[in-house]
Amino acid sequence: MQFEFSTATKIIYGSGSLFKLSRFVKDYADNYLLVCGGSSLENTGVLGRIEKQLRDEGIEYHYYRGVTKEPDIDIIEKGVNIGKKYNCNGVIAVGGGSVIDTGKAIAGLITNEGHILDYLEGVGEGRSLLNDGAPFIAIPTTAGTGAEVTKNAVISSETMHFKKSFRSEKLLARLAIVDPLLTLSLPPYQTAISGMDALTQLIESYISKKSNRVTDMIAKEGIRLAGGALKKAYDDGANIEAREDMALASLLSGVCLANSGLGAAHGIASALGSYYPIRHGMACAILLPHVMRVNLVSREDKISDIGSILTGRAFEDTREGAQAAIDYIEKLNKHMKIPSDFKAYNIDQKMLPILAKASRGNSMNGNPVYLSNEDIISLLEEIT
Repeated sequence: MQFEFSTATKIIYGSGSLFKLSRFVKDYADNYLLVCGGSSLENTGVLGRIEKQLRDEGIEYHYYRGVTKEPDIDIIEKGVNIGKKYNCNGVIAVGGGSVIDTGKAIAGLITNEGHILDYLEGVGEGRSLLNDGAPFIAIPTTAGTGAEVTKNAVISSETMHFKKSFRSEKLLARLAIVDPLLTLSLPPYQTAISGMDALTQLIESYISKKSNRVTDMIAKEGIRLAGGALKKAYDDGANIEAREDMALASLLSGVCLANSGLGAAHGIASALGSYYPIRHGMACAILLPHVMRVNLVSREDKISDIGSILTGRAFEDTREGAQAAIDYIEKLNKHMKIPSDFKAYNIDQKMLPILAKASRGNSMNGNPVYLSNEDIISLLEEIT
């Protein structure tokens, strides 16, 4: 067996680890662009704690605030312009997956020529980054995307209807600080959909045709953590043990997807999000059990393994174990008030061929079963 493995240069995990930022910021840059979302981080004091550490170390910083949705072309270009205006030589992103992807893309572009469109898979010129990105520090505040350790940033366009990856080894974070305490303020809905995004990433990475022994070991541990902790974190957001397990599961999901890819749930979810106002984590959660059924023909043994991990039972019959895995996911979704289909979103059936075609991004390449456009349409017909 041969494989390659990539992740962030340094990862710091643990409750209270945000306070370790000051030990490392000087190692990478002396003038950071600080990328963040809305006012919640300021209200909770997170930004204040970061600012103090930067000031104490004599580090200059400039803000790019207001990244409150999945990054699009304009969001990235605005951030690149701010970073260049203030001669920033490093980027710190603190927030959810959208904020981290925004910071990651900006870090790659402030040291390279060209427009973000030049680098996007499938829609741009297919250019590769020539220079290393500016040193990038990722500080997630949700437990879901694992974006702090991935080598791609997902960029969307509402007008051109796409979600495509800006992908390069040069985008990997120099430092990822994963502090579970930063997720304590997540409301139940966000806990549910971000957590299901992580669990979907772990499951799809495990059954991916590009998986390997290292990612399999990591994915199984992540599935165990998320399977036991997500319901607890949803029911009681102050449960620190559950928050710690979910933050670690999310981190592991990012490590896995960066090295073994994903599958049809993510491929179709990206297409749906390009045309309809469906949150990515919600789309993944709804799709996951349906896609697991589709993949039984090729990965019944691995899906049975997932059933054993999630239920704590040993199954002699792999079909029984695989069904237990699917049942577990469906019950978890129901508990967290996630619907079993997309009927509430009023998806136009005439759009299904377009959605099927749009599903063929990089994520679909890892799915263990080849799905034709007709197969995707048939799947969508059942759940829309």
